[in-house]
Amino acid sequence: MIAETTMHPETNTIFISLHGFADLNETIKEVDIFEAQMPHLPLKEMSLIIDCTDMAPFKPEILPVLERCYVMYNSFKHAVLVNPVKVVAKSQLQRVAPKAGFNGHFVDTVDEAWAIVKG
Repeated sequence: MIAETTMHPETNTIFISLHGFADLNETIKEVDIFEAQMPHLPLKEMSLIIDCTDMAPFKPEILPVLERCYVMYNSFKHAVLVNPVKVVAKSQLQRVAPKAGFNGHFVDTVDEAWAIVKG
C-alpha cells in the first residue's frame, strides 16, 4: 500500500491518502511508527482525514491491525475516513469500526471530510 501523508497547519489536520493493497508486515511497521509519534502531538486539538478512496480490500489478518488503528484514531479531535470505492474494502472498514469503538466519521468524498474538520 502506498501512503502519502501531508500536514495542513491552517486546520491542524493530518491528511493521509492510502492507495492499493495492504501488506501485513508493512502495515504493522507503519502503524507502529504512527503510534510512536502520537504522544508528541496535541491530538485533542488535531484532526485526521484518511482518504481510502483507492484502497483495495484487506486480507483477514489485517483486520486486527485496523481495529488497533481505530482505537488510535479516537484520540483525535476529528477522525474522518473517506470510504473506498471498492465495495468489499468499504464494508471491511465499516464492519471493524464498531468492534473497536470508533467514534469518527465515514464519508464518501474528501470534500465532505474537510467540511467536518472545518466545522
